[in-house]
Amino acid sequence: MDHDPGRTHWLKAIGHARGPLPEAWLADERGAARLARTGFPRRPRMVEGDRLVLYASVWKRVFGIVEVTGLPTDGSGSARWPWTVPIEALVVVPHLESAPPIEAIGVAPRSMSQQSHIRLTERQYALAVEAIGEVAR
Repeated sequence: MDHDPGRTHWLKAIGHARGPLPEAWLADERGAARLARTGFPRRPRMVEGDRLVLYASVWKRVFGIVEVTGLPTDGSGSARWPWTVPIEALVVVPHLESAPPIEAIGVAPRSMSQQSHIRLTERQYALAVEAIGEVAR
């Protein structure tokens, strides 16, 4: 997961208090779909090639790194998340119990309260690659 000066890194929340991800999120009926597109409440400033670190919000763990493969589109998501971005998985942790805590990448859990995504620094992204890579399959 090389460095590209034109690439932006983001922390993307998946799940919420009333709908947390299941522990074995990849094995459930929506697992594959979660790795094809991800939703946003408004148009995200993402472009093809950006990287997202996936964050299981209720679990407070980071569990995957994906690459944005196209531009945001409106209307293909749910009412709550109308904007979607196509993604491709680079590395994932299939069981959230094994995933590293968000603090392992230098981000406080409160940073994501009421946010669908936040920008990460190069250092935070590098820490995510290292932490997730140690436990991913």
